[in-house]
Amino acid sequence: MAKMIINADNKIDDLKFQTESGITETIDDNYESLFHFPSNSSNIEQLSNNENNSYEELKEVLNLVDLKEFVENFQLCELKKTSKNTVFSDGNSKSKLMFIGEAPGQQEDLEGKPFVGKSGKLLDKILSFINLDRGNIYITNILPWRPPGNRTPTEEELKICFPIVEKHIEIMNPSIIVLVGSVSSKSILKTKLGITKIRGEWHEYLKGDIIIPCLPIFHPAYLLRRPEQKSLVWKDALLLKEKIQSLKGGIIHDD
Repeated sequence: MAKMIINADNKIDDLKFQTESGITETIDDNYESLFHFPSNSSNIEQLSNNENNSYEELKEVLNLVDLKEFVENFQLCELKKTSKNTVFSDGNSKSKLMFIGEAPGQQEDLEGKPFVGKSGKLLDKILSFINLDRGNIYITNILPWRPPGNRTPTEEELKICFPIVEKHIEIMNPSIIVLVGSVSSKSILKTKLGITKIRGEWHEYLKGDIIIPCLPIFHPAYLLRRPEQKSLVWKDALLLKEKIQSLKGGIIHDD
């Protein structure tokens, strides 16, 4: 059974998202005891050194092949130890249209690809509505490893992996980013607002001099549970289609 972590600061949107994600059981405020945190000061220092070394190596990564190798050898996220596969990406690496989801589910973990199974089929259907498919878009996730029980990722897990996401965006250099679900939307846009409040309009990913328009949309898994919300996704898809039509030279980068 999936667990729900409830803190006093949680916003209504966070609670709503977790409830809609099928989470039915709470954990008390001492949930930290379920996880291992180094208590020895030398261990903490060693962990800090490992983090610094890993992120320094990440700065040297210049292409997707090297980034995938970096992720597969990355040891700082505990989720890797409980996952069967690293889920890196799918689609066309030359696309200007980048989809960023949340984290792999059970089927994604088994197959090593993002958005497969029922959720993937629904995403493909949404894409086909505006003449897109995996041959002309690029898909990845905020986290490359599945959280146990498909639980919501912790802030610490998101923090550890976020530099990888930033590097992924830097390498892809997309003209448009579609944020699939609440977790990816909050992480990329650095907002506390839930997906129900920010979908339906364009936002911006900001990193240094980089400014990329972003469109948050509902996650397909949410739509499978709440089919009455599908009409909103079709509206979002039309917003995306309009933005794509404004791109010069189509949605595939020239060599």
